[in-house]
Amino acid sequence: MAVSLTVGERILLHLLQYVKYLDEDVAPIDITQDGVAAALRISRAHAALELKKLKESGDVKERLSRIRRGRTKRKVYFLTVAGEERANEVQDFIEAEGIDLIPYQDIRKCKGPELWGVLDEKFKPVVAMSCVFRKPFRRVVLPDIATTLLPTDEQGMVELPSELKEYVLSVTDPEKLRDYHSFAADYWLHWDDLKEVLYHLVCARRHVDAEILLSEHARELLLDADEDLFEAVSNVRNVTEGYTGVVHYMQAETARRVGRHEYCLIVCKLMETSSIPSERFDGYMIEGLMYMDRKDWHNAYKAFIRARGVYDERVDDALECNIAEVLVRNNDFYEPRGVLRKMVYRGIDDPEIEARAYFLLGIIAINTGEDDEAIDMFQLSRAAMKSKQIKLLEEMSEIYYSVGMRDKSLECALEASSLKESGTF
Repeated sequence: MAVSLTVGERILLHLLQYVKYLDEDVAPIDITQDGVAAALRISRAHAALELKKLKESGDVKERLSRIRRGRTKRKVYFLTVAGEERANEVQDFIEAEGIDLIPYQDIRKCKGPELWGVLDEKFKPVVAMSCVFRKPFRRVVLPDIATTLLPTDEQGMVELPSELKEYVLSVTDPEKLRDYHSFAADYWLHWDDLKEVLYHLVCARRHVDAEILLSEHARELLLDADEDLFEAVSNVRNVTEGYTGVVHYMQAETARRVGRHEYCLIVCKLMETSSIPSERFDGYMIEGLMYMDRKDWHNAYKAFIRARGVYDERVDDALECNIAEVLVRNNDFYEPRGVLRKMVYRGIDDPEIEARAYFLLGIIAINTGEDDEAIDMFQLSRAAMKSKQIKLLEEMSEIYYSVGMRDKSLECALEASSLKESGTF
């Protein structure tokens, strides 16, 4: 006949691992009522009942203690001398009987196959839903059945071991996984984590929603381009007509920023065959920037000249600055000086590009022995950057005002006003 452990015995074995904290001022959450419930995968009520029995029998004692990374004191539970003796007796019994302890372990210590094999069928969907999350998330968003199944930190956040997640995802029905990823996408949308939203939308095959997200938030996403963003955008498939430009732009530019140059070049070449001028232009621009990243000034120049040829009349200031910089890098100062002087004489709307144009003119002046002009150009570049900072502060002030954050709005407005009056940074 199979031999099993009572819940009380399982609690004793669990607390046996934490006797070293008896004299410590700070205790782990694992020995609170919630921690015991989570580790044993039982309800809080069941844990409370069993702990009460163990206190009455003299095997367990409680005290108030500050929890690690927590702000308030909570009740924690320790074995008494008698409880420790009993726990050791249970452990000896287990070894003698050859009882498998794996089903009784904390979920954080379980390997995938071991946990999945002993997990109640009603718990499996909740665990699988948790496993699609790449980052810690709030346990309260899960179905009620999960409230004591999963371990949480003091802030109520769940994060499962990667080995466990990988296994669970590998044995879960792909159609169910799509539903779980869709749930996760909606969760992160609530918390404005656009990168995670995009990742889960792609995994859920909600490609149209992913395209809309890229279209509306491309600039925000590119501010923090990394391998996670690259993984998400590179897996957007079957692009809807009308969104090809922005999707290909994000794929190529993200690849460039994370150093995936081969992939970047493939997408750029695809963009350059488009019948849409703006997509061809973006393809040549990103290709040129990629070659600049690699310090291949010759091929960068060729790509930028092709970009310039896409439109007959339109002049793109960022492109002209790129062409000028490539020529300067190649020790050609005459042509870029002419290009840049035309730009600043005509007027540049974007303060950042204006600052860059004056800076390049300063570099040219240094290389041609015109030190006084160089100083003038660098001062003008500095003034343009101040203009950009003022513009940014004013935009932030408007945003804060629109969301009701009047104090922050006023703070940004005053800082912008101060910069205007000071004439310095």
